[in-house]
Amino acid sequence: MRLFSTLTLAGLSILGCHAMSSMELTKNMKIGWSLGNTLDANCADTLDYSKDQTASETCWGNVKTTEGLFTALMKDGFDTFRIPTTWDGHFGEGPDYKIDSAWMKRVHEVVDYAYKNGAYVILNIHHEKWNYAFANNLEKAKTILVAIWKQIAAEFADYDEHLIFEGLNEPRKVGDPVEWTGGDSEGWDFVNQMNELFVKTIRGCSGENAKRHLMIPTYAATTQDSAINAFKLPSGDNNLIVSLHAYTPYNFALNNADGAVTTFDNPSELDSLFNLIKTKFISQNIPVIIGEFGAMSRENDAERAKWAEYYTKGAKAIGVPCVIWDNGVFEGTGERFGLIDRTTFEIKAPEVVNSLMKGIGSTGPVTSTKEETSASPQGNETNANAPPMDANANADANANNNNAPVDLPPKSLPNELPAEVPTEIPATDNNNNNTPSTSLPPKTLPNNDNDNNNNMPAQPALPAPPVQPEKPTEQQDSPAPSGDYLSCPKDDWNCKQSMADKCYKEVDGCWTSQGDASKCEDIVKNCNKIWQN
Repeated sequence: MRLFSTLTLAGLSILGCHAMSSMELTKNMKIGWSLGNTLDANCADTLDYSKDQTASETCWGNVKTTEGLFTALMKDGFDTFRIPTTWDGHFGEGPDYKIDSAWMKRVHEVVDYAYKNGAYVILNIHHEKWNYAFANNLEKAKTILVAIWKQIAAEFADYDEHLIFEGLNEPRKVGDPVEWTGGDSEGWDFVNQMNELFVKTIRGCSGENAKRHLMIPTYAATTQDSAINAFKLPSGDNNLIVSLHAYTPYNFALNNADGAVTTFDNPSELDSLFNLIKTKFISQNIPVIIGEFGAMSRENDAERAKWAEYYTKGAKAIGVPCVIWDNGVFEGTGERFGLIDRTTFEIKAPEVVNSLMKGIGSTGPVTSTKEETSASPQGNETNANAPPMDANANADANANNNNAPVDLPPKSLPNELPAEVPTEIPATDNNNNNTPSTSLPPKTLPNNDNDNNNNMPAQPALPAPPVQPEKPTEQQDSPAPSGDYLSCPKDDWNCKQSMADKCYKEVDGCWTSQGDASKCEDIVKNCNKIWQN
């Protein structure tokens, strides 16, 4: 975000909230970061959600989110935060499809971590099983979409233009041959109808929702010609933004199989991408946000830095803000999109992040664009009780330290590890000289039940001792060792989860108290053994 002049703030005061159109809003946004593999994690098959609705937040290997993560990223230059959220498994049966109150409260807390500090926030529905884009699923999906979004809209009714709703994430025909190839008439019609209904639903809700900025995707959020040509923007609404995902160039950014390359030496695919977006949308006064982009680490940060600067510079030139995907994964053979250590707040790829900022001409930390009085809307009980800005606000925030390697995801069984990346190369795009689609998601595809739970992170290797960051509050004393972490029966996953929580909390306390490094590493090794025992 950028600092507003006194005159601009005065103007907003007179005009009230939502004085700007979505086109104007996107021009004010700088660059975003996604909280991937966190609130979007779906472990309903291995977790008993009835016991703890919020346990899914850490079930894909990332730590519990803290406010300090967002304030640290704002200091690094990010002003927009996409919070992918899976609601599947967190709501009841029809006709009400009531969202669990504990889950709603937790989502609200995480939104507030960014929102009340003056950042833009994008909240969506992510890995859902109920909205697959097939004609025979349309009516049921419509019913659930209306029920879920009405509840979300009511929860955040008083939040201003800094909170953006994204109706669907990569809606597509899951498991179908056209899933990632641009779709077909059935899929396009499904997505267009769902987008129109989403907009109508939010506009019919109270508070700021009548003029809230809304993001709606093409089929699968792809930039392929067929999907873009079939996309229909609901008419008569100036506060709509097209949501696109573009991991471009594919072989450099996303491909994890044959054909993958480590060097960025041909920007032609990016040039084609930006020209397409400008021609199809921007030149027609239709705003766009690239809601996901990234280039996975292949031990090639110098090349990724070249790519990052070229990408963000090109997007900024056409007025399109971008949101980088970060799944918290740094090591292994999976999709390594991690950028920041969520425990220490250390940027693990500083060359890449610096180049992202260089591309948009950004220097220095982000400053809130919101007036002091609008930082926290009144009349919302959950928001009123939101935690203060504190990197250590949650006593157990680092219970599942993402720097600590695990051999199995918490509470998951060995035979339920994620499927391998498919070897079939996606169909080609008319604009990309026979290269695979540039908008494929950073996710492995399932081989079995068409489940969207398909971006389980690869397991990281043992890390070096983290660098102690500058904390906004006093450091806590290191907790004393708490029992025998390896005492759980072999198949007692609840016991192991409890022990892991305690163990990784001890690890965090060891590092934050700047204890003996060898001792801290020994504790990490014991934590890793919990899931091996």
